[in-house]
Amino acid sequence: MKTKSTSISHQNSVNAPTPITDVALIEQFTGLFRQRLDALILIKQLIHLIKAVQRHRGMSMGLLGGNSHFREEFFKLEQQIARRFQLFLTFATGTPLLTQREQENLRSAWLTISQDWQEDSVIDNYELHCHLIEQLLALLAVFAKQLEQPMAALLNQGYEPTKIVSTGVVYPNRFKQLEVLHFASRLMPAVAEQIGRIRALATYVSALGVCDQDYASKLRYVIQCTKVNNEKLRHQAKRMETIIEKDSPLLNQLKSYEIKLTFLLDMVEQDVLKEEKINADSNRIFSLASDIIDMYLHVVDEGVVLIEHWHNEEIENWLLQA
Repeated sequence: MKTKSTSISHQNSVNAPTPITDVALIEQFTGLFRQRLDALILIKQLIHLIKAVQRHRGMSMGLLGGNSHFREEFFKLEQQIARRFQLFLTFATGTPLLTQREQENLRSAWLTISQDWQEDSVIDNYELHCHLIEQLLALLAVFAKQLEQPMAALLNQGYEPTKIVSTGVVYPNRFKQLEVLHFASRLMPAVAEQIGRIRALATYVSALGVCDQDYASKLRYVIQCTKVNNEKLRHQAKRMETIIEKDSPLLNQLKSYEIKLTFLLDMVEQDVLKEEKINADSNRIFSLASDIIDMYLHVVDEGVVLIEHWHNEEIENWLLQA
């Protein structure tokens, strides 16, 4: 009986599932997990930085147009942006996500904007801000791309990517994650930036009281881009409601902000884009545009939180399937 019992026990141990004991594989998984946490941290910081630099552009344009209303908040904002840049670059130090050259380029771009901006031409001030924000938006898209492929897929080198995706077991949120990433890291920030450009140009022109042909041309172009891309955003937001269901209550609020955006664009077209003297209130234009931009970037923040939640779920999903 004793021999038989030993035999059965041995047989069961051979046929039992092998527990995860591959230390190297677990280290690879945790390494990927930490790298993606770094990307998420940098994405969050980038969103705040983009919002602040956009606001700095709008206020500086208003000041250059002669509206002193922004002065006190503007200088506080400059100090805040300097700290935000330092915070962002400190978070980036020690990660492979931002090269030393990229860090230096960002530092240089901000210093060029913030030093002696009063002496720059208005158009130079505008373009320098736009260039820096384009750099930040490009980084946002690069960091978001780090999160597209599930960690389990990267570890399963022996499978075709299409086969891995089709299983949908180890990472059930992959499809949702790709949709949210595109919406939150590309589409929404791009539209927010176009509204930010309208805010800057319209605030300057209305503060100045005249709209010459160059600024009128720039405004018409960015208004047209905003209308086209916001239509894409509207369709994608509707699609997102079915994809993520109750995970994003802020999506419903975007509908009311479409009305606000239409009102803003109509106001700029009717009250700012005209040849005679402009009596539009630059403070009102700035405030309305800011309200819309803040809402759009709030939705971006919410999307990032959702991505972070799914990212944390990957640990359990992977362990249960390993």
